[in-house]
Amino acid sequence: MNKAIRAGLVCAAMLFIGCAGTEADDTARQDPLEATRFWLRQNPPDGTNRADRRERMAVLQRACDQLSVEDYALYARAWSTNAAQCDQAEQTHPALGYLRDATLEAIDEIRHTRVEKGVAVWLIYNMGHVFKTPTACFGIDLSGRRVERLAPELDVLLNTHEHKDHYSEPLIHAMLQRGKPVVTRWFPGTTVINQATNMVFGGIRVRIDIGDHHYRNPKQLNNMLMFEVSCGADAGNAVIYHCGDNSNIDKIAPSQPLDLLIVHVSVGLPVAETIRRVNPRMAFPAHLLELGHSPHPPHAWRWSYDYAFDTVKEIPAAKTAVLTWGERWLLPGTRLLSPAKSAP
Repeated sequence: MNKAIRAGLVCAAMLFIGCAGTEADDTARQDPLEATRFWLRQNPPDGTNRADRRERMAVLQRACDQLSVEDYALYARAWSTNAAQCDQAEQTHPALGYLRDATLEAIDEIRHTRVEKGVAVWLIYNMGHVFKTPTACFGIDLSGRRVERLAPELDVLLNTHEHKDHYSEPLIHAMLQRGKPVVTRWFPGTTVINQATNMVFGGIRVRIDIGDHHYRNPKQLNNMLMFEVSCGADAGNAVIYHCGDNSNIDKIAPSQPLDLLIVHVSVGLPVAETIRRVNPRMAFPAHLLELGHSPHPPHAWRWSYDYAFDTVKEIPAAKTAVLTWGERWLLPGTRLLSPAKSAP
C-alpha cells in the first residue's frame, strides 16, 4: 500500500478505534481498511447506527478517492486477459484490495449461508445484489471481477440494462453454460425482454416493468428493466423492487407493498420523494463508489457515501440503509440455519 495513502487511512481509522473493541483495535493498527470492513460487518444497519456507520465509511471513501478512473479502467480491462496485472493492482491500490477482500468474503458467505426463513441480501458492487431465501438464490446487476464464481450458487440472474457497470459477461456465460436462466435486454442466448411481462423461476415470481434511464432525453426512454420479485411464502412473502438506473418516478409502480426498494442515488430520480411515495419497509440508495466513474467534474459520477446519506437524511434511519461492498443485510424476521462461514 502506498505509504502516504496508508498514513491518511490510519489517521481516519484512529478516530473510531476507541469504540471498536480490542480485536478491531489490534486490526486497525495493522490495516485501517481491514478494521473498517470488520466493524461494518459486525454492525449492519439497524436504525440506530447511521451516524457511526457514516463515520466508518469515511475510511473506505478516503481510499477510493485516491484511485483514479484511469487506473481503475486499466485494472478492469485486464480482468480477462492479465490476472497477474489485476492481482498487482489489488496489492497496490487500497480500494481495490478492499473490494477484492469484500467480494471474496461475500461469495464465501453466500455459498455457506442457509436461510431458514426470510431473505438475506448482499451488496456486491455498484447496484449488484444477491438475494437468498430458503429455496432460491438470485442476483440482479452483478458486475466486477470474480462475480462469475457466483454462478454455481445462483438460480437465476437478472440484468436491468447493458451498461458495463451493471453486468458481467463472464458471469452470464457461466450461467448459460450451466443451463440457468438469465434475463437481459440485449445479450445473445439469454431471455431477452423489452416489454413489461411476468415470469416465474422456481419459487420466485418476477414482474418486469420498463423504465427510463434518462426520462428527459428522448433517446433514453423505455430502455431499463425494473424487477419486482415476489420471494414466496418461505421468505415471508417478501417483495423486492430493483429499479436499476431508472430516473422516472412515475414508472415505479409496484403491484404490492414492498419490503425492499433499491434505487439509483443520483440518476435524476427524486430519491427521498420516491421512498416516501412507494413506502417500502426498507430502501437502499445504490450505485455508490462506481470506480469506473470519475469523482471529479465535469462528470463527477462516482457518488460518495456522504452523498447517499445526505440524499436520504429526511427519511427515518430505520427505513433506509447505505451498504458498502460485501455487506449482508437481513430482512427483519429472517432466520439463518447456521452461522455463515467467513473466507480465510
